[in-house]
Amino acid sequence: MIIFISCTKTKANKMCKAKDMYSPSQWFRLAYRYAKSLKPSAIYILSAKYGLLSPDDEIEPYEKTLVSEKDAEIRKWSLMVAKQIKTKGVDREQAVVFLCGKNYRKYIQNLFPKYTAPVSHYGIGKQMQFFKSNTTKGEA
Repeated sequence: MIIFISCTKTKANKMCKAKDMYSPSQWFRLAYRYAKSLKPSAIYILSAKYGLLSPDDEIEPYEKTLVSEKDAEIRKWSLMVAKQIKTKGVDREQAVVFLCGKNYRKYIQNLFPKYTAPVSHYGIGKQMQFFKSNTTKGEA
């Protein structure tokens, strides 16, 4: 299983690993902890600026989001991510879990025949509640 988590508006203010860049966000901390509890073969972060990131990739802070972007910009970003998926050799036959909003997944989810987006129909508060109640004990 592979898990994709979106970036967040709240970020660290210095260069650091991607998993640390977004950790000031409670949503991201809960989503990342939940993702790790599933024991996936890989976790990737979908960054509005950098595209596909591994948790340990070093990145600079930035101000960009796909939430308010026009469809043409989202398509352009999605093409970049699709190329990165191919370059990094992400196994497209594995089950995939998307923990992100629709703009981050709508043009890439169909690259994966076995994808789910378990929190896509929830608001942020319900998503965080889901992450808390579904994280395997011992992964807190």
